[in-house]
Amino acid sequence: MLMDSNIGRHRAFLLASALTIPFFATVEAQTNLGVTTENSRVAADVLKIPDVQDAGRRSAGEQVDILVTLRFNRTEELDQLLKAQNNPSSPDYQQYLTTEQFTERFGPTEEQVAKVISELKTAGFEVTSTSSNRLLIHASAPSVNVESYFQTEIHSVTQLAQGTRYMNVKPATLPDRLVSLVRGVRLDNLIVAHKLSTISPSVITGPVNGPDGGFAPFAIAEAYDFPVQHGFSGKGHTAAVIIDSDVVDSDLNAFFSYYGISRTGSISRVSVDGATIGSTNSDGDETALDVETIASLAPGANVEIYLIPQLSDQAIDDAINQIVSNNTAEAVNMSFGGSEFQDTTFEAAVQQGNAQGITFVASSGDNGSQGGVSTPAAEPLVLAVGGTQPTISSSNGRYSSETAWSGSGGGVSTLFSIPSYQKGVSGLASTSHRNVPDVAFPSFFTDTYVNGAWLGLLGTSWSSPTYVALQLEINQRLEKRFGLVNSHLYQLFKSGGYTYFHDVTSGNNGGFSAKIGYDNVTGIGSPKGNAIAGHLQ
Repeated sequence: MLMDSNIGRHRAFLLASALTIPFFATVEAQTNLGVTTENSRVAADVLKIPDVQDAGRRSAGEQVDILVTLRFNRTEELDQLLKAQNNPSSPDYQQYLTTEQFTERFGPTEEQVAKVISELKTAGFEVTSTSSNRLLIHASAPSVNVESYFQTEIHSVTQLAQGTRYMNVKPATLPDRLVSLVRGVRLDNLIVAHKLSTISPSVITGPVNGPDGGFAPFAIAEAYDFPVQHGFSGKGHTAAVIIDSDVVDSDLNAFFSYYGISRTGSISRVSVDGATIGSTNSDGDETALDVETIASLAPGANVEIYLIPQLSDQAIDDAINQIVSNNTAEAVNMSFGGSEFQDTTFEAAVQQGNAQGITFVASSGDNGSQGGVSTPAAEPLVLAVGGTQPTISSSNGRYSSETAWSGSGGGVSTLFSIPSYQKGVSGLASTSHRNVPDVAFPSFFTDTYVNGAWLGLLGTSWSSPTYVALQLEINQRLEKRFGLVNSHLYQLFKSGGYTYFHDVTSGNNGGFSAKIGYDNVTGIGSPKGNAIAGHLQ
């Protein structure tokens, strides 16, 4: 936890690097977007996390929960479809699939699922559930069975502030019978991410600043010319928020009431992995920030809160897959992250989501360039949003200037090759690997209402839901989904430059400085909302 002297009495939370990994299996094949399309017999790498202490080998009879991710079928065809959906000259441009169409065309077959289940049961596993899109299988078995079947070791570990957990301490490998069917396996229950927020009518009106001096919804909507200021409130469109705490409706209503936000969209909850709807914890301020930001900037939009028990890899993966299976949300907010690692289960679900027209958005991190880029922002199929500190007129909410926020996460991926949409962009720190972030929005700072009081929050955790609100309004104006919006935004930048973005040219995040054009602090800049929507139309 970090106090920021610029906010005085307001608390501050900082994203800590959650994990690093040794990369045991090389990435053998990648699409032009920089994501893995096949893997080796290595089913699970070892997550090397700084705050973990090994407590020795887990007792043979202790249960281990595992998550098995099956392979898609016709992966080359899927790769070509994803490219075509982002190519304006293709007849498949923005022709997104339904969940049923995707599952029928690319998903594992019922026979393939049955074969994997049979193999697991024969090896002593109890299969507890299978996802509706047939991609994920949950199972459990005594530690000795897990070790024998996947040729690994399971140890008990103590994770700082998280208690006793378990993990594989040797790379796990697939038996020959599963290599052609299984993409990867999770054999740990570690917490791999932390929240990112740091404390500190169709047209939105109201004050520029909140009671603690943070920027109000009107300031952002007006300064960045969101489509809501032109009659597009996100009505009929839906965002999903993944988080490990609920937020009470009375706090949300108090926020909307103070700023005079007339909400017409709904706010609902979805429980994942047994998370308790209505239960709040210390991450409740993050939930309040995410939901209040999206629901106020896009007052006609629906917001679905996908509640998970904890920010573990299995819970996050289950939430992403549930969102993709439900296919009601068009944009997904992820205001959390940890040190970069490759998650094949996450990638599979996001690939399916992109094919269905879902846009995935993540905060770039609050550690500046320190420690490298974070997951999930580093994933090429995710839009990474950095942070800025704007100057906005207190009299009319007009944009004046903008500087990079010092905590804005940014840098170069060590795992993912440069995606096609970044190729040819000047100013990149790397021309061979994924650069983060893609765009930026204000991160310093806003007022959030939580636990019956106002709280000043800062960080890219605010930047990400701000973009999600904008995407919903763009979707409403254009009456369609945009899937991997990264390709569209970079194309706009390449063709029109700063007609559609604000160029942030001052400030730094430690290792990188903001400059003319792309930089690894603010990306291609901050979006001019209605200008982007108009051009995409």
